[in-house]
Amino acid sequence: MTCCRICNFKLKKIIDFGKIALVGNFSKKKNQRKYKISLNYCQSCKHVQISEHLKPDLLFKNYLWETGVSKSNLYLLNDLIKRLKKSGISKNSKILEIASNDGSFIKILKKQFKSFVLGIDPAQNLAKKANSEKVFTINKFFDFNLSKKIQKKFRKFDYIFARNVVAHLNNPNEMFKGVENLLSEDGIFILEVPHLLNIIKQNQYDNIFHEHIGFHSLKSINDLCKRNKLQVLDVDLINSQGGSIRCFISKSKIENKISKKVDNILNIEKKSKLFSNKELEKFEIKIKKHIKDFKAMIKKLKKNKKKISIYGASGKGQAFMQFNKIDNKIIDYVFDKSKLKQGKLTPGTNIKILNPKLLTRQKVDYLLILSWNIKEEIIKQETNFRKNGGKFIIPFPRPKVLN
Repeated sequence: MTCCRICNFKLKKIIDFGKIALVGNFSKKKNQRKYKISLNYCQSCKHVQISEHLKPDLLFKNYLWETGVSKSNLYLLNDLIKRLKKSGISKNSKILEIASNDGSFIKILKKQFKSFVLGIDPAQNLAKKANSEKVFTINKFFDFNLSKKIQKKFRKFDYIFARNVVAHLNNPNEMFKGVENLLSEDGIFILEVPHLLNIIKQNQYDNIFHEHIGFHSLKSINDLCKRNKLQVLDVDLINSQGGSIRCFISKSKIENKISKKVDNILNIEKKSKLFSNKELEKFEIKIKKHIKDFKAMIKKLKKNKKKISIYGASGKGQAFMQFNKIDNKIIDYVFDKSKLKQGKLTPGTNIKILNPKLLTRQKVDYLLILSWNIKEEIIKQETNFRKNGGKFIIPFPRPKVLN
C-alpha cells in the first residue's frame, strides 16, 4: 500500500520495523512466519497508517481477545451505558454492533433495555460463542454490501457501535458508508478508537502491529465522516487502550447541536503539532531511544541475577516483545488470564503462556506488565506477589519500576 486509505494521497515512511509474527497467532508451534511492517503518514491528510495489508481471514478468523475477560473493559462499558440512558435508549431501540466480539456489550444492552440487538463479527470462535448465548451475531466482515443485506432484512438502526474496530480496517470509508446506509434519520453512531495524540506523545509504539492498520485522531475521524455524509456531534476522552476517543456521530443532513468539545479537541491536536511532518518523523527517534532504555534496564536486572516474567499476552505485548527482541533468555514466564492463550507460545518469541494462578509457585522478582493499559487491575489482582517482595515494571511512557 503506497497511498492513504482515507484520501488516496502518497504515503511517507516514519519507521520500518522489519518483520514480526502476527501478534494474535498463539499456537504450540515455534518458528511462525513473519511479515513486514512499517509505519507511514499521508503527505496530504496526515493520517498515520501501516503500509502493509494482509488477508483479513489471516488476522481475524480465529481471534483470541475476548471483550468479557477484562474487568476494566467491563467498567468502561458500564460508563457508556450511563450515557446511553440519558440519550433515551429504550426497548423500542434497534441496536447494531460492528465487531461485536463475544457479544458481551450488546448482551448487557439486551438484558438492561430489552432492545433488539444484532452483532457482526468476523471471528468464527467469537461469533459462535455469542450465538450460543442467544446474542444473534452475523459471522462476516462488515462492509457496504453487507449493510445493504442487513437493511433489507432489519431496516434501519437507532444505535450503531464500532468500538476499537476502525483501527483494523483497510478501507475505513467502506465501513462509514455502510453505517450511513443503516443509521436511522435521528440515529447515533458511537465509535471508539485509540487516540493518535496519546500514541505519539506517550511513545506507545506497542500499538503498531498488523491488526492495527490505521492510527486515528479526531481529525481523521472527522475527515471520514465528511466523506460519507456523517458528522461528529460530540466526543469524549476515555481511559481505554492507553487513551482513546469516543465519538458520537449522526447523519450530516440532520441539524444537531455540535458540542464545543469537538472543536476543542481538534484544536488541541493542531496545537500539539500532531500533524507536522517534523513531529511525525521524530516518532522514530523516540521509539529507538525507548527500546535502548528498556534494554539497558533489563540488562542491569539480569546482571544482578533477577528473575523477570511478563503479565499480559495482549496484542500490544506481543508487538513490544518482538520489537525489543525479548526471548526466554530474558523472560522466564508469561502469564495471562485468557484460557484461550494458556498453554500456547507467544508469537515470534516462543515463551509458554501460563495461568496467573501459577505465579505464586514461581520465583519471580519482577513482573513486566505488558497489558499496561489495565495495570491498576493487574496490580490489585496480584497483591500477594507484591507482599512477597515482587516488583512491577511498567513500559510506558518510559520504562520504570513501581516501588
